[in-house]
Amino acid sequence: MNRIRATVAGIESSENLHRLSLSAGDQIFTVITLELADDYTVGAPVEIRFKPAHVALAKEISGEISIANRVQATVLEMQSGKILVDMLLESSVGAFYALTTVEAVKRMRLAVGDSVTALMKASDLYLAKTDVS
Repeated sequence: MNRIRATVAGIESSENLHRLSLSAGDQIFTVITLELADDYTVGAPVEIRFKPAHVALAKEISGEISIANRVQATVLEMQSGKILVDMLLESSVGAFYALTTVEAVKRMRLAVGDSVTALMKASDLYLAKTDVS
């Protein structure tokens, strides 16, 4: 599970649906959740958690897309299996993993050192409480 430390920057709620804006370094992440504990307030420290399989990658992306969570990253490591490639990415919010298919890596001609955009849907991110340290 990937983990990025962030701070709650904003909360919008409507009935049981909550949209949180989270500040992590120079990035703003959006998380959509059905449940929100009372101690998730503006200014609270949190961890954004997400699975490597929930990270889509784009190379030389242009135009508009509906995914708000976009992080510029560099491919640091690639470990290829028969079907999947586990990649370590480095970004301004820290290092995290992405898991994609061998076919996609070949099609995109991805290699260590390449610049990519990591894309994460707001509903694929999870929040966890953390301390200030």
